[in-house]
Amino acid sequence: MPDRQTVIGAEASLFSTLFLRGRFTVPWHQRYYDWGRADVRALLNDIHDAIEENRDCYFLGAIMLVEVESRRWEINDGQQRMVTLALICAVLCRMFSKAATGSQREGMALRMLFDLDATRALSIDEADQYPPRIVPPKNDEVRYRQIIRGHTIGTNGTLTAAWNEIETFFSPMDLPTAQRYFDFVFQRLEVACLWIPQRVDPNSVYETINCRGKKLDDLDLIRNFFYSHFNSVAESERRRSVHDDLERIRTLLPRVALASDYMRCHLQCVFGFLRRDHFYRDVRDRVRTRKDRRHSSSRRTTADYVFSLCNRVAAREPIELFRTATAATPDPDFITAFEIASGTTGSRRGISVFLRELRGYTITQPLVFALLMAYITEADGRKRRRIARIVNRNLRRLSSFVLRTAFVAPKFEPSHFETAFSNHAKSIMKKSNVSEDEFAEFLTECDRSEYGILDDSKFYESMIDTRMTGAKKIKQFLLGVNAYIQRDARLLNERLCTIEHILPTSSQHWSHWMAFRQVDGRDWVQRIGNLTLMGPTDNKPGAKYNGNFERKKESYADSGVALTRQLRNYDTWTPQSIIKRQREMVKHAVQVWAFD
Repeated sequence: MPDRQTVIGAEASLFSTLFLRGRFTVPWHQRYYDWGRADVRALLNDIHDAIEENRDCYFLGAIMLVEVESRRWEINDGQQRMVTLALICAVLCRMFSKAATGSQREGMALRMLFDLDATRALSIDEADQYPPRIVPPKNDEVRYRQIIRGHTIGTNGTLTAAWNEIETFFSPMDLPTAQRYFDFVFQRLEVACLWIPQRVDPNSVYETINCRGKKLDDLDLIRNFFYSHFNSVAESERRRSVHDDLERIRTLLPRVALASDYMRCHLQCVFGFLRRDHFYRDVRDRVRTRKDRRHSSSRRTTADYVFSLCNRVAAREPIELFRTATAATPDPDFITAFEIASGTTGSRRGISVFLRELRGYTITQPLVFALLMAYITEADGRKRRRIARIVNRNLRRLSSFVLRTAFVAPKFEPSHFETAFSNHAKSIMKKSNVSEDEFAEFLTECDRSEYGILDDSKFYESMIDTRMTGAKKIKQFLLGVNAYIQRDARLLNERLCTIEHILPTSSQHWSHWMAFRQVDGRDWVQRIGNLTLMGPTDNKPGAKYNGNFERKKESYADSGVALTRQLRNYDTWTPQSIIKRQREMVKHAVQVWAFD
């Protein structure tokens, strides 16, 4: 039985041979050129090392090319490498054009850059007439053409930075060394090519490559999946709209991690729980199988649904809301407007405190986002004020539930709540009115399955003997209790406060703490009653103060932290002092993180 010819072609090729096969376009949905100087420098140095070691070849990975027509291809994967190699050839071409003996290599470099007849005499001076082999995305196209044609360019942009890095690398190089470098690029630089015919969906191939082995960026996979629904000529207008929408996310949230968190948060409010380690696959499957019940009898297509979804997810308002909700310093204008609407101006525990307390628990992002979306999307002023009051109470309840659980549990386990939180966020987003009672019932049900800490007496009993570790958790507890005591002062900056153990952590100091001679100090050091905060301007006790409580108390007496100043009321520090103080602190904590 004869072997069946494969549909997808695969071959190893010299990079120069690949370039000379035709012309290449970066498709509309690919990201712009984004290699930084370090990426470019690493490639230049790697090739240089290969030359110095006289290697037979340097392998530059796989390139995925999709057939458009004869001798024309789209670069589905490999844009950064192909464009960077073209820039390297452009710099070397300029060097050869200035040398009397460089004309042959100048012509070879020009044929790498431009689609030209092999028999034609070529010169960089006539490059304005030559058709480029590579057409980058529209925002890079003009600058790229100027660069490879030898024109002066501006100072901004990633392409310009890459060009400057390459020029810096070659500028001190003499001509023979540059010729040797070019010869290696032309004769020994190898690449693996995947040739995809027109009839095969390139997204399915790209997805397979990027979902096997090491996991790549889910955002790019999701974007590519969305784009795949708009490849026809008839969809060109919507294609541009979707592309602009998704680029807005990159622009407003330039950090990949933050953009990924936003996309997952928002899509969980649409679909319910999406696994972090299967984010792309879960999104793809939800979109593919989703039949919008509101349009079940209509002719609404999957492309229609994806178009609408992209419009919603990439709208400026929810992106900026997410950035505010997750920022270390939320937008003060948003906070002020919300406090006015909710009637909480001047409150010691308001939205800024809730956002700060919840920021470290990313599983709460969908709930926080869904609640605040209900507030910002309400246009009617009276209804908006009512929603703001409900949202504020619900955020307070969420913070109380999460922090009470974190304080009591040995370790806060996101897996216990992530599915429930995401699915309830979806429920909030689907409704026109946000409910106070439903949210309270939801958290109460979550609490029943864990520790029952929403009951004040159970929370109190769980905390009176608690030992607490982890700087983040300790600071949250102490800051909250201190704010309850120090009501007339500004909130302390968490980052600038330090945790202080009254009985020192090191056993080398315990011999002078008379009350702890007959007990194991390790049992008392991490108890809540033995912990306090030192403010940024406090005179922190040094090693010489660790000898006894009386000396430490001198530093505590003038502290800017009310919780710490109260220690001056203790004459001695004993296990009984720690028990007494811990009970007082836990009583305050019950009030600080009250559920109702």
